[in-house]
Amino acid sequence: MTRGLTAFLNIPLLERLRAAGGDFVPLDDLGADRDRVRSDLNALAAFGFGLERHPYRGVAYLGPAERLCPDQIEHELGTRWIGRRIAVWSRVSSTNDLAARAGGSVSNDGLVVLAEEQTAGRGRRGRSWTAPARSSILMSVVLFPPPELAPAGPESALGCAWLTAVGALATAEVVSAWTGRPATIKWPNDVRVGGRKIAGILVERASPAGPGPGASPGAAELAAGSGCGVVIGIGLNVNLDREDFPAELRTCATSLRIECGGALLDRSAVARELIRRLDSWYETSRTLDCTTLNQSWRDRSEHLGRTVQVTTPAGTLTGRLVDLDVQLGVTLALGAPTDPDAEAASVAPRLCTLPLAEVLALEAAVDDGVTGPAPRAD
Repeated sequence: MTRGLTAFLNIPLLERLRAAGGDFVPLDDLGADRDRVRSDLNALAAFGFGLERHPYRGVAYLGPAERLCPDQIEHELGTRWIGRRIAVWSRVSSTNDLAARAGGSVSNDGLVVLAEEQTAGRGRRGRSWTAPARSSILMSVVLFPPPELAPAGPESALGCAWLTAVGALATAEVVSAWTGRPATIKWPNDVRVGGRKIAGILVERASPAGPGPGASPGAAELAAGSGCGVVIGIGLNVNLDREDFPAELRTCATSLRIECGGALLDRSAVARELIRRLDSWYETSRTLDCTTLNQSWRDRSEHLGRTVQVTTPAGTLTGRLVDLDVQLGVTLALGAPTDPDAEAASVAPRLCTLPLAEVLALEAAVDDGVTGPAPRAD
């Protein structure tokens, strides 16, 4: 874990330099104690931040550190739930596995686990998730949702759907904010830009919970009520070029760097914004109601309004997807015309609502050429 290496980085000094937009800032403007300023600049440079020094003009910011900086991520983060503690590891098998072990104690509520590299990262249904070291955001968050919203088991539909939507919406917003392009959600957990996958979300149940050393007042009651921690895992492609992807993925995967025209991005700044947006959606949905996610979830859905095939334990249904609801489930119009501009059929389509627990897979129908409503790029 790299957290201890960055305990004394002067992030306000770094922000002062960044705000100058690459221009030199006179040394006298950085602090009255020149020796302290020089020491702080040396520490920032040693960590890997790009700095240029001039004997008369001062110091200019050249670019971000290649590795994630916990101090930069935590500086004035301002979140309520997520990011109470942040741990950055150089190399792990899986951030979700690490977070799941921490999920055995409610004292870890809000813990964010980040890694520079994963050796056994995974996605939904056991698919692998690989990324070159120091190229992506590999993040897992430990949470203890309110008892009425906490998953009762590994595949609890409401709990996992709610938290998967939280992760997908927060990630899509970050992607849109950094690229200026619409980011969509491909059921149930992929975030895409222009039809190419840029991120994935994996929600899993952690170990049975119990209050740990130093737990906050009421932790025992919370642990008893929620029963377990839950882990939201997010993999977001950031500083990958097209050739960094395996050949078979180059036409179906992308990254923030590719979508931003090849510029090297500050992964710590991306991680910081992602944590903030996760916290905002988590706070809103648990304070008001998890159905507050529904409209934004629908707005970004790639499938809404399209003809889809839904696989259930009883078989496969084909129909137009007319609604998504984290509580009610998926609503299909069976027998609806495939062309939304076509005249109404003589027989009105039959609406069928499937609980999320019964939806094993949802894919666009092979012959469907209709695109859903354009998502926002906020």
